[in-house]
Amino acid sequence: MHWWLKSFVLVSFIAWVVYYRFLASQLIRTRTKGFSHISTSLKNNTETYHFLQQSESSYFEFENTLYAHGLCGDLEVAPLSRPCTPPLHIHLRQIEYFTLLQGQLGYQLGDEIISCDVHTCPKPLIIQPGVPHTFWMNDNKEDLTVLIRVEPANRYNGLRRAFFENFGGVIRDESVSIWQIFVLFDNAETYLTTLPLSIMKIITRIGALIGQLLGFKHEYEEYTTD
Repeated sequence: MHWWLKSFVLVSFIAWVVYYRFLASQLIRTRTKGFSHISTSLKNNTETYHFLQQSESSYFEFENTLYAHGLCGDLEVAPLSRPCTPPLHIHLRQIEYFTLLQGQLGYQLGDEIISCDVHTCPKPLIIQPGVPHTFWMNDNKEDLTVLIRVEPANRYNGLRRAFFENFGGVIRDESVSIWQIFVLFDNAETYLTTLPLSIMKIITRIGALIGQLLGFKHEYEEYTTD
């Protein structure tokens, strides 16, 4: 490769990084630090997280409500295409406990797709580390509310309050990019099931490193409760 072509590639890369870092620094973030309830929409028509008081440091617990009247309750849209349905994913080290409090829950656990209500759902539904899963509103006659407990939990990585505060914040403020998602998911040790885990871990880690270089963070002061 000629020296001038190498120089052009290097200058273009630096310009791309500087441009992205500038854009990231200019994003307006609504301040929700310390709020016990946060929404993933400024119009409050998608879902909310209600963070519950932790009685001990070994777990994290919150209520997730999906609104029947909003985008997440539109039954004409396929469940996996709705904005509140997480893509099929796994958690590396944490166990999730789902307890349905209200509504009709649809969920995928491994290869099984199941629907249940407050009378027929497991109490709780237990999702072990490494098991692919997602969930959605299966009937929009009323809001869907699920109590979610995650353990073990700590303040630095994995699923925890800061992850949901920041994930909900970037969705709400429409500041999502693929690089931001990589940064958040890498810190949360959460991986999509599109490819084998070993490959997804490498892709997610590389994406997170690029995202951090471009100025994206896994915690923002405006969102994160100390």
